[in-house]
Amino acid sequence: MTTGSAPAPSTLPPKAPGLPVIGNSLSMLNDPLAYLVQQYRELGPIFRVKMGFQNYWVLAGPEANRFLSTEANEKCSSEGLFGGFAQALGSDVMLTVLDGDAHAHMRRINRPGFARSALTPRVADTVAVVRETAASWEEGQTFPVLHTVRRLVADQIGLLTTGFKPGDDFDDILFYLNTLMNVHALKVMPKAMLWRPRFRRAEARLQVLSDQILAYHREVPAGEGRPRDYVDDFLENVRPDGQPFTPGDLFNATIGPFFAGMDTLASTISFYLYALLRHRDALERVQPEIDALFANGLPSVNDFRKAEALHAAALETLRVYPVTPFTPRTAKVDFEFAGFQIPAGTEIMFGNTITHYMEEYFPEPERFSLDRWLGDAPSPAPGIFTPFSLGAHTCLGAGLAEALMMLTVASLLHEAKLELETPDYEAPIKTMPLPNPGKDFRLRVVSVRP
Repeated sequence: MTTGSAPAPSTLPPKAPGLPVIGNSLSMLNDPLAYLVQQYRELGPIFRVKMGFQNYWVLAGPEANRFLSTEANEKCSSEGLFGGFAQALGSDVMLTVLDGDAHAHMRRINRPGFARSALTPRVADTVAVVRETAASWEEGQTFPVLHTVRRLVADQIGLLTTGFKPGDDFDDILFYLNTLMNVHALKVMPKAMLWRPRFRRAEARLQVLSDQILAYHREVPAGEGRPRDYVDDFLENVRPDGQPFTPGDLFNATIGPFFAGMDTLASTISFYLYALLRHRDALERVQPEIDALFANGLPSVNDFRKAEALHAAALETLRVYPVTPFTPRTAKVDFEFAGFQIPAGTEIMFGNTITHYMEEYFPEPERFSLDRWLGDAPSPAPGIFTPFSLGAHTCLGAGLAEALMMLTVASLLHEAKLELETPDYEAPIKTMPLPNPGKDFRLRVVSVRP
């Protein structure tokens, strides 16, 4: 074991080489996982980096993952990362800032709305969102993938959790989210950004949307013309202290779901499309399964369990292109890891997906291969495949995200034949606020289903 309470030398962990003032920001903005893997190989399981205005101690490798899934729940907190974000939304019960009993209470409230089963009554709606988008395409045109998928996912997640599509509010939601993330979570922008007129206008527009969602749920009972959703669960419960939810809590509950996938899920789906179209051998194995799924109308959520190659492609995308490659935390108490004493208050970055690129777990890790997940291939050991992080704060919507990414990609590739804008295009991995293939990644429409 590398953790414990025994005293450790007072020396600091090694520091990753960087530039004056900005430190490692440039390296972390372009393929951060590759950079962290390199530093892990050169510096070991604990080292220091600087990103933006913030210094981090990186804990990496399988032992760090074991610590994150066990002891970190008591010794670390995510309040330092998302506390300012939650405060800006007016709520101190955001799931990501809580620990202990309060976290468990809010997790119980959130769980049904973000479960895989939440997709079951909304399959037709989520597919309709894709079909509406594909119907607007013309043969030969190209389109920006990330922006297009963000709009798709915002509509889908909105319908699943609130019964609303963002519509004209999409740009305001995206701008508001990215500003809060960059100011409060990543700390790469100054707080003065929150006083810009554009940010204030976006906030006002989202308050109107929140009020509309709440009024709709109070006026139209679940089961009477609409499925039950996440907002219903929230309205029927109370805060961890037993008091009614505040206006800020309700704003977070109604607007927060739109944030849930606009960066993470949208980026994953974009990489999923890229991987299949870049690796035509994988697409040739997946396309027949997609055709079979839609052969007799709309597929059900359970039908996707039979699409083995499609599922394998989803898992391999999550391995090669994890959009949450690291898990930031703040040390609540002094503790020891790998021979170094970590003081309370230290900003920590767990490199939980570094194991995705370790040869001993995934041979030829840079190669995209469905066969890692098919047939008799052994499943990764616990704590090795971690695209949704580990521990008490493991992504609550992991099952829903996996199902929705498969349904969305299958629907897109059923409605249209797509290809890379250039056959040998290599998608970059940009960060701002989370890893994504960049705004320049485009696909060409070869044909659209009549």
